[in-house]
Amino acid sequence: MWKKIIAAVGCSVLLWGGSSAYAADDQQTAMTVYRDAYMARLHDDRAANTNIDLFGPNYHWELNADGQVLRNGSMHWHGEMSWDFTDQKTNATSHEDIPFYVEQRDNLLILYIQRENTWSKMSLPGVSPELIASWNNGTVDLFNDSMQAIKRVSLEHDTDKMQGLRIVMDVGKMLQVTNKYLDESKGKRSSEKRQAQQEAYAEMAQGLMGTELTVDWVVDKTTHQTITVSVDLTPFIRGYAQHILNEMAAGKIKLNDEERAMMESLGYFSELKFYMTYLGVKQNINLTVPEEVRKSAEDMMNMKDIQKGVSDAAKKS
Repeated sequence: MWKKIIAAVGCSVLLWGGSSAYAADDQQTAMTVYRDAYMARLHDDRAANTNIDLFGPNYHWELNADGQVLRNGSMHWHGEMSWDFTDQKTNATSHEDIPFYVEQRDNLLILYIQRENTWSKMSLPGVSPELIASWNNGTVDLFNDSMQAIKRVSLEHDTDKMQGLRIVMDVGKMLQVTNKYLDESKGKRSSEKRQAQQEAYAEMAQGLMGTELTVDWVVDKTTHQTITVSVDLTPFIRGYAQHILNEMAAGKIKLNDEERAMMESLGYFSELKFYMTYLGVKQNINLTVPEEVRKSAEDMMNMKDIQKGVSDAAKKS
């Protein structure tokens, strides 16, 4: 389950980067700013810093990373995740720092994680360079497709130097569009893996249809380049977990006590925040995965295994 959540969030962030009370002229202005910023994003080679925070009753997961996404679709990220976890039975608290790298290779996003001095890796569905090129040259109209998921756009701030947009989108429809483009970038994936991915996204899209996400997007007024992006992903994580609990109640899936407790925590008590700051063009930045990491990394556990590892460490402390 954790793997589905990571795949959905990671791939959707890659694709999406990023009020109804407004008068018609104001709404048109907001849409113009949105389109200019969206199109500028497709031709942006700048570096960025990202922070993601997940809070729950007995855990705190935080990610901090520096990265660079190039206009050809290639990307490199390097940073650290940290877990603070309190075992509810023993009341013992454990902390773990987890270095990681992320790279886009062909049509895959590859995540490398180091735990206990050992590197592991996980491959997630990504977007092929060919499809990125199609977006950039206009062969594929991603912007108009993305509008299916946009419920409203408003211009919240407008100064001499910056403009602040607020975009409200439907998570279920966002996942439907994401799934379409991941399927078009199928590359060397087997038909079984493509079908499994499509089914996972279709399941999440159905369960999250109507769930709203609010994106605050600040852009440079002259260049239209992104300055900051912030998203409260709490509705996403809660909606997904509640969908899983509903599937369990209907007898469609089975959860053990630990899994059910985690889904209940995510579904009703968790908060998930995303924040990105663009750092400008940095030609000398080096975030590539070291060759020794790439060679030594073994196929890895999913996020549930990471959580379990920290839980086990708490029990031993």
